[in-house]
Amino acid sequence: MNFFISGWAGFRQALDVPEEWHFITPFLDFEEEGILNFLTDKSGSLLIGWSTGGHIVLKNLEFFSDRFNLIVVVSGFKKFTDYVNPRILKKMMNKMENEPETVIREFLINCGCKPVFPENINKKALINGLEFLLNSDIKMKSHRKLILIHGKYDRILPYKALFDLKKFFPEAETHLIEGSHWIPFKRFLV
Repeated sequence: MNFFISGWAGFRQALDVPEEWHFITPFLDFEEEGILNFLTDKSGSLLIGWSTGGHIVLKNLEFFSDRFNLIVVVSGFKKFTDYVNPRILKKMMNKMENEPETVIREFLINCGCKPVFPENINKKALINGLEFLLNSDIKMKSHRKLILIHGKYDRILPYKALFDLKKFFPEAETHLIEGSHWIPFKRFLV
């Protein structure tokens, strides 16, 4: 089976991930440790991590490498706040309390996704996800083979994040392609 670990507020209905893929939304389905626990007894041919999901994959690459034949990270990063000012995340966290729909809609539009999300939004889980992005960092280098993809016109993270990851994972295959933060699934799935 193929697995997709989405990004912050990366709801299935906002993305074009095929229905047959197992879809995990970080912090709404599981926090980082919960994702690892969920996948402990699972494996497959392909794992794709997008944005926050990709960061979680890179942080735990050894774990995922043992379970999946191929790992693709789209719009990944070593540390989110190397590229996005922490004040932006804190503003989003504060605004999530009273206007979660506005925050999510603006974020999804900036990602290049459909601004579609469920009626019931778990604000606390999404705020926890933003807190995670404030501090999470990849601590050690890995030499496992993986594919890193980034969009040239990403409005969330500059494509410098791709080149920084390439330094951290020198054996990775990298692709800077046409697209924004969310790259339509059919563009990167070969």
